[in-house]
Amino acid sequence: MSAKKDAEKALKLKPDGTSKVAVRRSKLIYEAYQEEPDDREMLFQAAAMCQVFLPRREPLTPSEVWETESGKFTMTVIPLPVMNPATHKNEYIGLPYGTKARIILANLNAIAVQTQNRVIDVSSNNLTQFVKEIGMTDGGSQISGVRDQIARLSNSIMRLTFDGAEWQDNTNMPIVSRFTVFKDSNQQRWPEQIELSEQYFKNLVEHAVPLPKLHLAALSNNATAIDLYCFLAHRLHRIPKGKPQFLAWKTLKDQFGGEYTRMTDFRTNFKKTWDLVRTLYTDAKIEQKGTRGMLLHNSPTPIPQQLFMFAK
Repeated sequence: MSAKKDAEKALKLKPDGTSKVAVRRSKLIYEAYQEEPDDREMLFQAAAMCQVFLPRREPLTPSEVWETESGKFTMTVIPLPVMNPATHKNEYIGLPYGTKARIILANLNAIAVQTQNRVIDVSSNNLTQFVKEIGMTDGGSQISGVRDQIARLSNSIMRLTFDGAEWQDNTNMPIVSRFTVFKDSNQQRWPEQIELSEQYFKNLVEHAVPLPKLHLAALSNNATAIDLYCFLAHRLHRIPKGKPQFLAWKTLKDQFGGEYTRMTDFRTNFKKTWDLVRTLYTDAKIEQKGTRGMLLHNSPTPIPQQLFMFAK
């Protein structure tokens, strides 16, 4: 089925027997398909995080370290303890994970890039509007979830490792270098203001990958789909014209399917994920090569490059 037919099918889904969330997401997919590239509102992701990704599910314990790799590039995300204002003891709150962490970070990146300011206000006065702007409802559970993921992002540090043939380079890079905490009546530890680390901000500004906001909203129930979309947005336009790049299924599984034990299970689910992504990223030129893998061709970026250069 073509991407256009997929988008049209999404519009025709009926609410009978379908959850409100599914109906809303189907509408977002259709709206995203109708949106002209020049009109797309931009979010940003750091280039490194379009190759290696945050956990898709919550780790088993708050102190668990997360590691993911792509070729010779590895990202380790380490949780840091934070002082509990009630007990005055350090406690772990866990790593950022799932779709919320990805969408929130992309929005925080956009604020920082567009204002050229590392300091971002995420206080309770601004949080309701922020939650609406990132495409979530302003209900209490959503606000609480956003607060939780911002706190997790603020209390984590990334180690980026490049393992070369003769040398290994390791860089420790916190996303947030400073944050102030709002203490509510339950002594919760919600950040009120965060400051992106100078190193992360510099890397972001120099290597930001532009992403359509509406597309991420349409993928907001599928962390793997967001990761694949970001990967393709960063990779495809860099492929030389006439020299497509082949990715074997094992390579794709190592990058996107660490939780799968059987290749057949990964391949089946990854194809479904790609079908969803291509409904939105309609200019992505990819061929499936059966049980061998996928062939990636040079493709336009989701955001026209001239708009991105102007925005920066």
